[in-house]
Amino acid sequence: MKKVIIVLFYKMLLSFFVFLPLSIQAETKISIPTKVRVRSSESKKLKVTWKKVKKADGYQIYEYKKSNNKYKKVADVSVKTRSWKSGNTKKVHTYKVRAYKTSGKRRVYSKFSYTVSAKPYKKDAKQVNAGRLRFKEDVLDLSVHQCLTPTLKVKATRYAANSRAQIYDSTIRWYSSDETIAKVDRNGAITTQGKEGSCKIYARAHNGNVTWIKVYAEDYATNVKFENVPAMLDDMQNLINNYQTDIEQIAAYFEKNQAEHPNKNQEMIFMLSDDRKEVVGIVEKGEAIYYIDVEDIMLRVLKSFPGDMEIIVIDGVVRFRLRGHGSQYVDLNYIFNQLVDFREHSYHFITADRWIYYYTGLPT
Repeated sequence: MKKVIIVLFYKMLLSFFVFLPLSIQAETKISIPTKVRVRSSESKKLKVTWKKVKKADGYQIYEYKKSNNKYKKVADVSVKTRSWKSGNTKKVHTYKVRAYKTSGKRRVYSKFSYTVSAKPYKKDAKQVNAGRLRFKEDVLDLSVHQCLTPTLKVKATRYAANSRAQIYDSTIRWYSSDETIAKVDRNGAITTQGKEGSCKIYARAHNGNVTWIKVYAEDYATNVKFENVPAMLDDMQNLINNYQTDIEQIAAYFEKNQAEHPNKNQEMIFMLSDDRKEVVGIVEKGEAIYYIDVEDIMLRVLKSFPGDMEIIVIDGVVRFRLRGHGSQYVDLNYIFNQLVDFREHSYHFITADRWIYYYTGLPT
């Protein structure tokens, strides 16, 4: 019995010493330096700057060495310093920074920052570093299944005296603050991920200059509160009042699966077969999008609706078209991905966000 107690005691003691360094490390965890930038200084040097890291005791600057394809430490500076200058150079250099905190006789390091690069230049140089980055839009209101590339302008640094100077590296590094809401690819195309919410999309130039745009993702296709329904023709009132859940699900399905369209200008028309037993897809300029998962819903609507109806999908629009008005027709359009401009038409109105009612002739 005594041997068992002694063994257990030693095991507890051993576990204490094994986990002690981990607890110390957790207490002294240090944040990664942010707002790291590098710019030309004195026309022959490069200056690296960064934001102060709380509880840091110092910083280390590492430079990429092409000769051995590795980063080498080039400076170790105190906590009071948040900038560092290189020696004289004419070449492009790439840097990264990390912070550290002293814990007893050892240091605890943060992870490295993102890399930044720049070249020194004279004011009349033809090639310079990036300057200000700016999005054309301040905010993007996207649907939960939408892909859009915002307009980003990148100017040459304002310190260049040569008005024709070009940025030597026009590559933009993109990233999202929350990829469960929206992801962004290397070309700046933002794709929402089917979830409502908001996040920031960042664009960073080679030298660390950065800007961001706020993205709001909202489910416009479902749970719609339609307005102005009494102003519509009777058959459209019937469609919205009695088939709302069905048309919302159809619109949401084609929005979600829009990437499967083989051609940008492809038009798909869905209607009943002659014996009204199945949905027939008529396709122009390509093959039909896979729609089996929503076929039952479309069949139910097309069969039970008391009128001539077609469901059309083209260029970012799901269109519920009701005929039976002579040569005229009535549409309920759900707009996704590309915001179609209806301003040239006289007989339409917005009945909900991204839902537009359209009539081809004078209302009766």
